[in-house]
Amino acid sequence: MTPRQVLLLSRPRHRIRIAVLDDHPIVSLGVATYLRDHADFELVANVTTIDDLFVVLEQGACDVALVDFYLPADRLDGATFIKRLRVEVSPLTIVVLSAARACDAECVCHRAGANAFLEKSTPLPLIAEAIRHAVAAPRKFFAMREGKVQALIPHAREDLLSAAEVEILRHIAEGLSVTQTAARLRRSKKTVSTHKRSAMRKLSVSDDLGLALFLKEKFR
Repeated sequence: MTPRQVLLLSRPRHRIRIAVLDDHPIVSLGVATYLRDHADFELVANVTTIDDLFVVLEQGACDVALVDFYLPADRLDGATFIKRLRVEVSPLTIVVLSAARACDAECVCHRAGANAFLEKSTPLPLIAEAIRHAVAAPRKFFAMREGKVQALIPHAREDLLSAAEVEILRHIAEGLSVTQTAARLRRSKKTVSTHKRSAMRKLSVSDDLGLALFLKEKFR
């Protein structure tokens, strides 16, 4: 039996019922329109707010939530939102489709309980494929590698950090500057700056904004 045959046999007997949540209507419309054209998918909702999504989920007619990760205008977003989805609707398959880079959010989504993470630049056919894989194998986590949807366990970038780098990032996460961190730790400003730059390189963060976004998820 081929992998495709196994995948087909493991699908639910009914069509896969999908709710799409994205705070950019054009994005959600494009994705929803594409998914609607597939015989094995049923689009049950296309919403732009978390409250609207939970109304749909409370009705129980949904297998998959295809959701954005960062929803700054809503009451929840990021890992907190994914965790709540997982707790309140435990059988739900959660596929995150986000403008966030995979290296920034993939591991966070995995730990929060999502079944898959995809960047919004992912081709539409691969989004459909990821949904099917996630429904067929709910205990696995799927993401893109080398242009393919694959089951994997993402490794946290912070695992690469030294103890000194983690210590400095904790102080920066509290809002301290490099100078203030150096004073608190009784180290030279140069040493603290060196550790900060090293940590940013390991985290694939190119500027202070990217670092702030990472620290928001890691240390909040």
